[in-house]
Amino acid sequence: MSMRIGGAGSAQWGSHVARIHLTTDYRRLSTDMVAGADQRVIASDKAAVVESRQYYAQLRGSNRFDVTV
Repeated sequence: MSMRIGGAGSAQWGSHVARIHLTTDYRRLSTDMVAGADQRVIASDKAAVVESRQYYAQLRGSNRFDVTV
């Protein structure tokens, strides 16, 4: 089996991967907050969510994608 990344569906693939990263970062933030992680860890998690959110919005052709942090 082979898989080709590129061509007409590459934008959708990129958007899908970016959404997975955003979801992973958001879940990490939620888990760390519930666990009472150090504030530096929480700040790092929040920064990762913001970065993932911006990248996801960019791939979708938008300048904004809201996620409550």
